[in-house]
Amino acid sequence: MKKALLFAGIILALTASVAMAAGVGVSWKNYCWGETGSSNNLTWACTTNSNVNIRMTCSFKTDVDVPLFNGVGVFMEGQTELASVPDWWKMSNENSSDCRYNLCTVSADGTVLANAGGDVCFDPWGGTGGGGLGLYSWDTNRMHVNAAWASAVEIPLSANTEYFAVQFRVAGGKTAGTAGCTGCLTKAIWGLTKIDYTTPTTITTLDAPYADGNQCLTWQSSTLPCAKPVPARNTTWGQVKSLYR
Repeated sequence: MKKALLFAGIILALTASVAMAAGVGVSWKNYCWGETGSSNNLTWACTTNSNVNIRMTCSFKTDVDVPLFNGVGVFMEGQTELASVPDWWKMSNENSSDCRYNLCTVSADGTVLANAGGDVCFDPWGGTGGGGLGLYSWDTNRMHVNAAWASAVEIPLSANTEYFAVQFRVAGGKTAGTAGCTGCLTKAIWGLTKIDYTTPTTITTLDAPYADGNQCLTWQSSTLPCAKPVPARNTTWGQVKSLYR
């Protein structure tokens, strides 16, 4: 009972978040939120082993100029409508016994964005920097994923401008056929819990959507409310720096 009340409180806190000039956004496919074609729902028939659209594109805005930006940590939490995570969503990058082991990756390739080079969402990386998936794990009916990307050279950011952070890519492999993992049609949600952006001396946390932003994605038209639990495990900035050295 206590857990149910706590979870309900978390949901209420997220849905009641006041839109800010600074904050986060997330969209399916190769779109930053707000671009023509961006969407917070994705459906798929799950009849093949290939789908290049299962991509969660994460972006952010700051409300001040950040002349020495050098990295992000991105944290997402998922939940299925079943009592437990089905095999299709078991994609741990640490447990090879998971049915779809290591089929969730992270990319900061801004050239795939619908408006690569600017217009609505700007790519601060320009093909530089490095990083990777910090964690993909699951328990009961919840999934947890985080990633980091960083640049050895500081990058200037402008206030009130949407910037691409990273993209979580879920591969379609092992969906159909005799080797297919069950549960692709199971409805689920993903919430962008927070983005931490850094300079050489500071870490700033953005944990609410920017004005007109979006913090939640639905899979197969799930009607679950968007949740914002605490990530299971954070990636330390020591780990982040080691990724691009």
